[in-house]
Amino acid sequence: MFKNTGSKLRTVAKWLGFLGVLGALVWAVYTIANEGDVVNAIVTALAAAAGSLLVALVIHTFGDMAVNDETRTALAVKADREAHGIFEEPSKAPKTVRRMSWSIYMRRYGTLYLLLLLPIIFFLVFRYYPMQWIALAFKKNDILTPLWQVPLAKNNGFEWFIKAFNMKSFRTALSNTLTLNLMDLICGFPAPIILALLLNELTFKRFKKVTQTILYLPHFLSWIIISGLATRLLADTDGMLNILHRQIAGSGASALPFLSNPSWWRWTYIVLGIWKEAGWGTIIYLAALTSISPELYEAAAVDGAGRFRRMWHVTLPGLRPTIVILLIMRLGGILGSEFDRPLAMSNKLVTDVSNVISIYVYNYGLKSYQYSLATAVGLFQSVVGVILLVLANTFANRMGERGIM
Repeated sequence: MFKNTGSKLRTVAKWLGFLGVLGALVWAVYTIANEGDVVNAIVTALAAAAGSLLVALVIHTFGDMAVNDETRTALAVKADREAHGIFEEPSKAPKTVRRMSWSIYMRRYGTLYLLLLLPIIFFLVFRYYPMQWIALAFKKNDILTPLWQVPLAKNNGFEWFIKAFNMKSFRTALSNTLTLNLMDLICGFPAPIILALLLNELTFKRFKKVTQTILYLPHFLSWIIISGLATRLLADTDGMLNILHRQIAGSGASALPFLSNPSWWRWTYIVLGIWKEAGWGTIIYLAALTSISPELYEAAAVDGAGRFRRMWHVTLPGLRPTIVILLIMRLGGILGSEFDRPLAMSNKLVTDVSNVISIYVYNYGLKSYQYSLATAVGLFQSVVGVILLVLANTFANRMGERGIM
């Protein structure tokens, strides 16, 4: 019988992660020594180490579940003994937690392992295995030759990174991506928080449910549909808002350039993004609000706090951990960019501000068959995103908040 299942699973997970990373390191050293292919060795070793750490994390999680279950079992036994008048002497050490056999553990949690099998296979096949093609960022642009036989690019493999940063179109795309994402973060991130606070204050349940449903609906519209709606509403000549504007201000009034002026287009882009996703973003905050004890509101009301004071001193502190985690994740994606949103909303008059990195990769990488260039730009985005994520998480931990790592 396999005793102390949870602790043993956690031990197995730690050793699996350690041996996986060690094996990847040894394989990388061996490959470099025998074949001299540094890029191949490093990329493959990183993919192997990441895969082993993922499996170790899953096993460790189930070990934690088993330990928690054993603890609950021990507490239940203790409560049952106390109910029958059997009390432990304070001087005695606590009794050993009752251990769970392997067969009982598998009968209880075996279905969870089966459910987890498909996601693990998905991540290994479609996430970790393709990581080997990161090496294409350091290779010559040749997709017909097997990847590991393609020679390194010029400048010790950094040819495509140098080429990207020397291109004005890439610098413009990088600037546009940062500008739009920062505007989206500053204006769009607080929107679901404010909506969640307002919805939480509604006392009429039926009206609250109808309002939530209406706020969620735009999330399910594609950006192609939203782009069509924006064109019909905001076009310079026949858009409904400009027609109303000319009727009110006079037929000689100039049109409001929502979609043709670069500055106006940016704000239109941000506002439409908030309208589409703010309602959907309230789901996480409303779920977090359910964990706040009603007794805190009652105590604040007894102390004379009004509705706004209760919101400021009770609701917002209760939401703070959730806000911090979501903010860290948003900061990690500050250099990323959607593809369908700017592509659908863009037009020839605003390409100077609408061309972001994803469109740049599409135009220069896929349409022009420069796959190495596209891979280098994507790798640059990923590395910067990870660095920002780690920095934001470290800052949150130092401020006393629990991050994501």
